[in-house]
Amino acid sequence: MDNRAFVDCLITRGELPEKWRAPFTRVAREDFVPDRIWTKEAGRWIAVDRGREGERWSELVHSARYLITQLDDGLPGGPGHPTSSSSMPAVNAELLDALDLHAGHQVCEAGAGYGWTAALLSDIAGENNVTTIEIDPDLTRACRIHLHAAGHHPHVVLGDATDGCPRRAPFDRFLSTLAVRRIPPTWLRQTPGGIIVTPFHTPLAPYGLLRLEVSDDGRRAHGRFTSTVAFMWSRPQRPAPWPEETSPVRESLAALDPAALAGDVRAQFALGLKLPDLAHAWRYDAGEKHESLRVRVWDEAGSRAVAYCHGPRAVFQSGPRDLWDEMEQAYTWYQAAGTPGLRDFEVTVGPRGRHEVRLPQRGERWVLPPLAPALTGPQQAGRAATRALGPRP
Repeated sequence: MDNRAFVDCLITRGELPEKWRAPFTRVAREDFVPDRIWTKEAGRWIAVDRGREGERWSELVHSARYLITQLDDGLPGGPGHPTSSSSMPAVNAELLDALDLHAGHQVCEAGAGYGWTAALLSDIAGENNVTTIEIDPDLTRACRIHLHAAGHHPHVVLGDATDGCPRRAPFDRFLSTLAVRRIPPTWLRQTPGGIIVTPFHTPLAPYGLLRLEVSDDGRRAHGRFTSTVAFMWSRPQRPAPWPEETSPVRESLAALDPAALAGDVRAQFALGLKLPDLAHAWRYDAGEKHESLRVRVWDEAGSRAVAYCHGPRAVFQSGPRDLWDEMEQAYTWYQAAGTPGLRDFEVTVGPRGRHEVRLPQRGERWVLPPLAPALTGPQQAGRAATRALGPRP
């Protein structure tokens, strides 16, 4: 399938808005996809090589789905966690909608990958106005090759996108295709009077697109969540992994059904903002799944809890905090607040990185604590990376 037919198909199926026909036709996705991608089969990521399975590769590339383009930060012998992807066409369109980009705007992108989004930005704003930053040296090299081969020449920078790009600032727009848990103050300083669009996730709920309007002095920004898209974590802001058990272990019974609480995707977003350092995951013990389902909850300081979903709903907690009790208390707050959704929350970022979350309908506000020291290895991508791939329901 050629790219024009692919875009026509996406628009016909309602998977790409008509307004984006021209740039997506001019900027072919297939020009920015590596020869090896991965697809999930039977719970495992299976490589699809263009040279050996050209028809299957083309079928995946010319689909509305996301594509996995890297595992384990590109390191051999890893656990097989996705660490880079080509976004769904519909998700790229959502980013562009939120960004409100126009010709002549200076724009910076955090997370170049293989360059597809940078090429779309170049098509709209003009390539001399586009800066894209990538932390991975191999991806940076591949990005430059793919962009130049396709006839696009934006400024590609190797570095940590947390720092932005001072030598190219100021920007009118700042777009991140990496999920962050806190907005770097440098992004505000480098986008005075402009707009920042970024996936803003929590370990408990790895989804949410945040659009911020920055003050003219670059010291503050305020905005709302606009979409349920999910992205790969920024390496410096990846959540902590499941910690080792500490003694003593405290046993109790869950007041709420752990399966119902952990399965409530809408609630997870609100609880993630209330308990921003908590993560959770489903796990199965050996044996029958319906007998052994459990929910894990942990923080970044060594506390953890395991709640079993069947039988007496036993809960085992260790570490300084009783995390399951905190989850139940937060869920009670969420229900009393009228089960607020993603678009009900506002975020204000102030000087020195202070993040305040607001729930206007309740007149509530609270400050998010600073992040713990960064954990950047691919093993810390963990369960979150496998979920941070496309829009959430």
